[in-house]
This record gives sequence, structure tokens and C-alpha cells, in this order.
Amino acid sequence: MKFITLKSMALSLLLLLGTGSAQQAIADTQSQDALQLQGEVWQGTRDGKPGEGSLFYRLEFTENNHVNVMKQSGGFNKVEQQQWHEHLGELVITSTPGNEITDFDGARLTFIDDSQIQFSLDGDKFKIHEWHMVRAVIHVLFVLCGLMLLNEICRRYKWSNYVLWFLLPIVLIPLWSSYGITYWFKWVKLYSVIFAAGLFTLIRFTKMGNIKWAKFGAAAFLAVNIAEAVTQDFTMGNMANILNAIGGVLSIITLTGWAMIAADKSKQQDMIWPAMTTFWIIAYDVWNIVFVYLNFPGSATAQAMVLLAATLPALFVKKGTWLQARAFTLAGSFMYYFCFPFMYESNVVPLPRNDELMLAAGLASFLINSAYAYVFFSKKWKNHQLNLA
Repeated sequence: MKFITLKSMALSLLLLLGTGSAQQAIADTQSQDALQLQGEVWQGTRDGKPGEGSLFYRLEFTENNHVNVMKQSGGFNKVEQQQWHEHLGELVITSTPGNEITDFDGARLTFIDDSQIQFSLDGDKFKIHEWHMVRAVIHVLFVLCGLMLLNEICRRYKWSNYVLWFLLPIVLIPLWSSYGITYWFKWVKLYSVIFAAGLFTLIRFTKMGNIKWAKFGAAAFLAVNIAEAVTQDFTMGNMANILNAIGGVLSIITLTGWAMIAADKSKQQDMIWPAMTTFWIIAYDVWNIVFVYLNFPGSATAQAMVLLAATLPALFVKKGTWLQARAFTLAGSFMYYFCFPFMYESNVVPLPRNDELMLAAGLASFLINSAYAYVFFSKKWKNHQLNLA
């Protein structure tokens, strides 16, 4: 009996030691996890409801299992300190009493790999990516240079237009569908800009360039694109959005001379809009970047590069080709996103943003578009037409 008792005590002691070692191992693992996340920055963009824009989140992990959570959406700009811990291999972020950002409460944050976290809550899903500043800045410059190169290829090589705007949008459907991009608005924008690029290709290289409805369609593509954004800005209801929406309306009503759209007689057969002035292009660019800044904060820097990729060639390489370049670079950027969504979303470079900056941006858009409208309606716009000789 004494032997059995001693044996039982020994076994119990071993179990206790084993349990203690296991608990210590778990504690050590959690400690390692904390060290791995401390000092790291993660970012993610979540699709809002139609007409709502998008929600941008930035997570900065600090000491003592604290995380600074930033949320930007529409007129909302907040940074709040919250708590995080690991539970059964998942990240748990909890708000504290008084916090306005409660988006992560109750959500499942599952590590897909070392650089991606899957957010899941009530059927809503999006990915949060580990962020590195140098890599993100390099990627932004890559987008700018890549789209400018794409525009030149489309200008110089006729066959590239048919491959890019007629063949690839069909061939790549299985790849694009495999990434689970389900937000219908993104698909609509993708194929609408591809359609525009295809239409411009036909205007350049076929007899369609002599048909008035085709020319009107080219101008209508731009006007409808602006009108969609204006509708969203008015829907948001913030003063900054309303000011920018008025700027967009002025951009539409100052479009003129669409009947002059035609392919020129150069070797490239560029589609030219002679009445498209430099002043209008700059005013449009300001309006567009402000729209993205206000409604899609996670995309603002990338979209600024897309705008520059069309504007720089149109002003310094071949004047009059801005609308053509705008369609090519915008379609190219959407196709790039659908092919490499991880690369695009993991390299977002956020812009400084608060209520004062948003209002200043909206006011700037309103003022520059109002100035152009004044020039236009006072007939002075004729003095600023592009010299395409």
C-alpha cells in the first residue's frame, strides 16, 4: 500500500510538473507573439455599403498588449487605444468603455499567414495586411511608372490595345473570380473602364471614329463617371463632400466640344479632344483626388498616381490625349488590382486626414472648379484651348 501511495504521489507530482511546464510554454509563446506584434503596423480596407465609400483601418501594436486603432470612413476620423490578446491561435481586439471604434468587438481575426489576417464578423470579411513603409512607397512609384509605360505602349502598338481591352478581360475572368472579390461595384467599374478603353481603340483604328454617337459616347463616359461620384458625395452629406460635389457638377457642365473628338493623322493615330484644356484637366484632377480622399481613404495615394499617369503624358508628351490616357491608365489600374489584390492592398500609403484637412480639400476643389467655370462662361476659355498644330 505504501508503495502504491508513493507511486501515486510521484505520478501526481510529474503531472503537476508537466502541467506547469505546459502552462509556462503557453505563456512563453504568448510572450513571443507579443514581441512579434509589438512595433508592427497592419492595415486593411473594408468595403462599405453601396454609396458609403470604404473603411480604412490601421493597427499600430505597442507595449503591454495595447493597439492604436485608426478608422477612417466618410467623415469619421478617429484613433483610439484598445487591448489585444491571442486566443486559440486567433487575434482578439477589444474596445474599452467610451471608445467609438467597436468594429473589432466580437470579430474573428484569423492569421492566414505571417502577413495576412482574415477579419470575419456576421458574414462580412476583409483582409488586414502587415505594412512596411519603404515597400509601400516603392510600390506607389511602381504603379505610376508602370501605368505611364502602359499608356505609351497603347499609343505606339496597335495590337496591344486589342490584347489588353478585348482579349485579356475575357481570358482573365477565372483568375479574377478566384480571389473572391464579391463587391459588385468594383466589377462594374472594372468593365466600364475597359469598355471605354475598347471604344477609344475603335475610334482610333476603325471607321467608328467618324460616327457622332461614338464621339458622344467617349465624352459621356467621362461625364457619367463624374456624375456617379457626385451622387455619392451629395449622399454623404458632409460639408466637405458637398463642396466637392459642386466642383464635380461644374466639371460636367464645362465639358465642351465633344464633336471634335477624332483620331489624328499621326503614326500613333491618337484620339484627340481639341477642346480639352489644361485648366479643365487640372481642375478635374483636384476634384477627383479629393473625391477619393473623402470617400475611399485607403485608395487616395494610389489613385493620385493613376491620375498623374494620365495627366503627365497628356501635358508633356502628347497634348490633347488626356481622355485617351485616362481610360488606358484607369483600366490598367483596375486590371492590375484584380490580378494582384494582395500586392495592391498591402501597400497602401495613407495620407494625413482629419476633419479640418477634409474641409480644406473640399473647399480647394470647389474653388478651382469655380474658377474654371468663371473662365469658361466668360468665354475666356477659348484663349486656353490647346494648340495641337
